[in-house]
Amino acid sequence: MLSSYPNASEDFRSLYQNQALSDIIIQTNSASFSAHKTMLCAGSSTLRKLLPSGKSPASLKMEDLEDETVSRLLLFLHTDSLADINWTTATKLYRAAIAYQIERLKIKCSCFFLENVKHSNAANVLKLAHEHRDIRLKSLVEDFVSLRYTKITVSQIWAEFYKSDPPKRIETRRSKRLKLENNS
Repeated sequence: MLSSYPNASEDFRSLYQNQALSDIIIQTNSASFSAHKTMLCAGSSTLRKLLPSGKSPASLKMEDLEDETVSRLLLFLHTDSLADINWTTATKLYRAAIAYQIERLKIKCSCFFLENVKHSNAANVLKLAHEHRDIRLKSLVEDFVSLRYTKITVSQIWAEFYKSDPPKRIETRRSKRLKLENNS
């Protein structure tokens, strides 16, 4: 019987989608999105600093993000859910999560990467982890790489990854060697 009624996430999704009681406009370069300050502040320490309690601005610019990324980011902050994401979307949301300090979104995107890491994209995930100093993601991808080192490192993508930043090759090989030594 209870399942026939909306849950809290569905209620918040409805509030967001219907723009009911929204109290802030998020502006990108080409669009505006209605949102709820409380939800933004609850999910992001950066937004909490930008929108202190009491009198705060009626609008906030997020010109560093694309419209679709802002839309998905706001939906996540209102519902804690990610639906129908792909690699590109996850990458954009991951970067937005880091920029706006939305830890749950960062972790969910990291989980998406780890669930979908393959020989062909391991270098891209490792590069992303390096760029954002994400030690957890970097370590897990290095584990993936170390188990498949020969097969992965002969790929063209891996060659480009190493070419773009040779110290990463040394660090990854060192990490692989240490893991092998620890397992012996």
